[in-house]
Amino acid sequence: MKEEVKDLLKAMYEMANNAENCMSFLQTALIYNSSTPLKDCGSKVETIKEAEAQLTKKVAELARDNPELKPYVSIPVHLMRIGENIEKLTELMDKKIKDNILFSDKAVTEITFLLQRLIDVLRPTADMILARNTILRRYVEESEAGIVRRATEYATLHEERLIEGLCLPVASSLYINMVDAIKNIAWHAKEIAVKLVEWSLPKAQ
Repeated sequence: MKEEVKDLLKAMYEMANNAENCMSFLQTALIYNSSTPLKDCGSKVETIKEAEAQLTKKVAELARDNPELKPYVSIPVHLMRIGENIEKLTELMDKKIKDNILFSDKAVTEITFLLQRLIDVLRPTADMILARNTILRRYVEESEAGIVRRATEYATLHEERLIEGLCLPVASSLYINMVDAIKNIAWHAKEIAVKLVEWSLPKAQ
């Protein structure tokens, strides 16, 4: 593999790795009700967003002479979308902390759990950028489906708590938007996994 191609794959891997690292910062910010970890996450998101345009252009150029790069053409954009949803999560958590909006222990536990599951999705997604693998693809797909299923369940239960008057509308809005951003991140990770492997699967006769 050409050195230029290796560098490109490594740069995309770093984008995915930065996204994964953000999950820990988000968890810490939520559990300890502190905005400090959000700054570290914010700088990683900026790195992801800044890298996208250059990488998308570069991979499209190199793919003309390197067929093995064709599955990677849309990957930087998916990574940028992941970054944008992480940015949305960061803003929501920052608002929660600065406006002193309280979540129940149950709500904090649920969001923390979903963020942990995102780590379980983003790590193999990053690995797939360097080593396309059908087993990892299956794992990412199943994990994404699990996140969506659990997130939808949490959102339904949360809406029931809102109807019963057990939580404030402002807290509920933040919670639901966080859940939506988490589902979006999982979806884009799944799309990366699918695109990286579908090119290498044998065509049906």
